Amino acid sequence: MLSNGTAIYVIGRGLNEDTLIRQGVEALAASFKRVLVVIEKEFDDRFRTMFEALENVSFLTFATSVHTPLAGFRQGLLALFEKGATDAPVLVTGSHVLGPLCPLGPEGFDLPDGSAVMAPYWHGCSVDPRIKSGTAPDRAPQLDFTLFAPHLLADSAFQTFWTSLKPSEDPWRDIEDGVIGLAKVLEQGGHRVSYPMDDALLGSSEPRYFEPAKLVQGGSPCLPVSVMLLDPLLHDLSAVDLRGALDWMRDNAPEVYAAAIRFATRHVKLRDFCTVADQYEVLPTQAANPGKDEWSFGPVAVFIHAYYAEMMPEFWELISRLPNQAHLFITTATEDNAEAIRAFLADHDWPEGAGEVRVVEQNRGRDMSSLFITWKDVALSGQYEVALRLHSKRTPQVALQVGESFKAHLFDNLMETEGYVRNVLDMMEREPDIGLVVPPVIHVGFGTLGHAWYNNKSTLADLAKQMYIDVPLDDDTPVGAYGTMYWFRPDALFKMFDWGWKWDDYNAEPHHIDGGLAHVQERLIAYAVQDRGYRTMQIMTPRMAGRYYGKLEYKAQMFASAFASNNVMDQRTEVKAKGRTWRGAIYRRLRENYGRMLRRWPQSRALLRPFKNAAVAVLMRR
Repeated sequence: MLSNGTAIYVIGRGLNEDTLIRQGVEALAASFKRVLVVIEKEFDDRFRTMFEALENVSFLTFATSVHTPLAGFRQGLLALFEKGATDAPVLVTGSHVLGPLCPLGPEGFDLPDGSAVMAPYWHGCSVDPRIKSGTAPDRAPQLDFTLFAPHLLADSAFQTFWTSLKPSEDPWRDIEDGVIGLAKVLEQGGHRVSYPMDDALLGSSEPRYFEPAKLVQGGSPCLPVSVMLLDPLLHDLSAVDLRGALDWMRDNAPEVYAAAIRFATRHVKLRDFCTVADQYEVLPTQAANPGKDEWSFGPVAVFIHAYYAEMMPEFWELISRLPNQAHLFITTATEDNAEAIRAFLADHDWPEGAGEVRVVEQNRGRDMSSLFITWKDVALSGQYEVALRLHSKRTPQVALQVGESFKAHLFDNLMETEGYVRNVLDMMEREPDIGLVVPPVIHVGFGTLGHAWYNNKSTLADLAKQMYIDVPLDDDTPVGAYGTMYWFRPDALFKMFDWGWKWDDYNAEPHHIDGGLAHVQERLIAYAVQDRGYRTMQIMTPRMAGRYYGKLEYKAQMFASAFASNNVMDQRTEVKAKGRTWRGAIYRRLRENYGRMLRRWPQSRALLRPFKNAAVAVLMRR
């Protein structure tokens, strides 16, 4: 029956993603006799070219100043009414949703016998406090991916509703006038509305936002892309399970999943996406597949910067946890160190030809330059799909135990046991869109909460623009490869390896400062991965996760207790209402200027620090 129908696909204003649109229209063109793309005039030529090979796709440009999905549905339906094309089903959908998530037609999403409407989900009017009891049906069908039966299309009340509808740029007006308005027409006409899932499965007023995992698992043909753009605090307070929906899509609708990830990497801030989509894993230290000895991506390239060559025994302990074939690419500072490392590997029977040891031209840039300059040829060779970055981490600017804790944070969360490493490799094999795997931002011993951009954001933004890394940057603490050890796919870091870095781009020793190129690159890595269309996953061992949770909860409790309300939205409102004190404003400006001077004159840090510390002491005095 659908094969004789028409699909109306609306490309409205907003964050449109070509990959998502192409996937959606092509899927509809394979199931419907005709696809009518309703589109803004300025995009007409672009998408006509994209779909010129599809003979059953035609175009209709917006004739109104309101370019919302509802306005587009109206345009398309009125065009069909005018032609008298009401003898076959019509689907309305658009670029604002991901789909179809299931087959269309008798084997999937279709109109049941006797139904006038088949909708993906509903708006729960009876549980929406904004709607007065009795003024609307209990449920109103959402129009994100909705089928109308021929007998409804020919109904005069249905046609009159769409003719008289005045779409608005106000989303709530569209709900009241469009979604609820249509529900009233359907109820008054005695028209039956069907949904893919049982009524008892869903309980919220807006399942498309609050219950995405239940929807896709229950047979919904779509999800709105805007669920990925909702405030992370709303996801928190509403217990939204977006990760469950995405995992289901990856296994059951891979083309739609790829479109979803493409949208997320282009339009969603990285930390926001990691939060709303739960891009964190606590991996067991025991292997899920202990007998496995081969992975589809082949040997792993292990890039090690052994500036402190005496750390080779410690590196060997980590290398011995690799359960698969690996090639070692080791840099160090001197030829003597290189010979010592080669001898060490020979003594430990490392196979000849399974890697190389090189001496860096100079130590400017440290572990950053030694990877992105010295091993550029290997990373761009295409020989390795998965790689690991390690280096001889020491943090001399902090107390010894704090530095050792940071090193443990990196080594353990990346490679605590062989079983743990097996689980990391399984994850990267299972989810090839993961381009970077990092420990989470460190919260023990370092002050990262809300301020981990430090002195790097403006320089990074300028550099990203030069490198054509075009993704939204996080507001406060970026998702980053803090400590610069991580699992990665060389293809995901293509722009980092391909860029023409030079040794003298980095601060000369010993002026390795925050705001210098090395620290900027540390924070740029994840955004380069995102720009390439890959995800970043943050991983922890169970022991580390327990440690971090306790420390973070204590700090969160301390801050939250200072507010009048226990609701995080109220707390955010209270913070905004108080505004910034004059002391806080001066302190922030002082730090910005201090950072700007250090970036320009790195060697001035020792001279400027006493003045900065004195000014801070005065400003923070109560």
